[in-house]
Amino acid sequence: MKIKLERISKAYHHNFVVKDVTLVINSGEFLVVLGPSGSGKSTTLHMLAGLETPSSGTIFFDDGMVNNLPPGKRDVAMVFQSYALYPHMKVYDNIAFPLKIRKEKDADKKISNTAALLGLTALLQKYPKELSGGERQRVALARALVRNPQVFLMDEPLSNLDARLRLSARGELKKLQRDRNITTVYVTHDQTEALTLGDRVAVMDKGRLQQVGTPNEIYQKPQNTFVAGFIGTPPMNMITIKPCGNRSFVSGETTFEFPTPLPVKTNCILGIRPEKLTVVPANEPSLIPGLIEYVEYLGHESISHVKIASHMTWYVKDTTERTRVGELVGLKFLPEDTHWFDPVRGERIAN
Repeated sequence: MKIKLERISKAYHHNFVVKDVTLVINSGEFLVVLGPSGSGKSTTLHMLAGLETPSSGTIFFDDGMVNNLPPGKRDVAMVFQSYALYPHMKVYDNIAFPLKIRKEKDADKKISNTAALLGLTALLQKYPKELSGGERQRVALARALVRNPQVFLMDEPLSNLDARLRLSARGELKKLQRDRNITTVYVTHDQTEALTLGDRVAVMDKGRLQQVGTPNEIYQKPQNTFVAGFIGTPPMNMITIKPCGNRSFVSGETTFEFPTPLPVKTNCILGIRPEKLTVVPANEPSLIPGLIEYVEYLGHESISHVKIASHMTWYVKDTTERTRVGELVGLKFLPEDTHWFDPVRGERIAN
């Protein structure tokens, strides 16, 4: 099913939590809506589910407007963060519940097939309190899948799992969605989930849509400073600069040299990803001098906190162990790895 939102807004007492969102979700697509707390992502999902009514704008499922259609008639299934399982019902009855409401035939067969698909056959006679977090999450998915809905809506369904279970659950979820080819909208504040699960990612902040694109587009070409700073761990390094020559720029009281002619002529924000920076000894030619303040060792890589100039710390992600706390170093990068943003509007202006 194709979903289209046209200038959707939602306000409570004249305070907008979602503002003027226009978005097309293709049939069979896995779209992740990503943003911090309070960005409006869950409210947007609730409007798709029919749990909230838009203050303005239109929602279409295929070619039909559904603004005033109740949840039960939208043919959507929703999985919540809390799983919302009935504690007094066994797993079998939890999965069967939506089928009983609809009085569907062949319920036993559908339940058996769905339970087998999610590895729940041996758990059908247990109660939710007897299950692990990962098992409860799979029961919630089974209950949503058992009636084969047209649209799958998920509100941070993996956030209660530990890191190991989240990793395996993401793989299961992606495979399940691909096999069933169900249009899926998945809300999360976790960028790792967004980049690994989504065919496309819609980034929201303060009720507005900031950027929509593939995970690669969102990461490699952020359209504004919010997306650049929100996506990536650590986030993109950014510095406000003032060009003072063909290749020179000033930040604060420090002058830096760029390796090629600057692509901008006015004040702007320069950004570069931590993994695109190279640390070299202080006595070698470099672009930005710095001091190693702290090093996070993560096993497969390390993250160095480098103080540049007198007012800012940049992050460098490296797979070597060359940096030491207290060491004076230089930072190098390639011109093609830089990002340039307008300092007032925050919008991308070059590259």
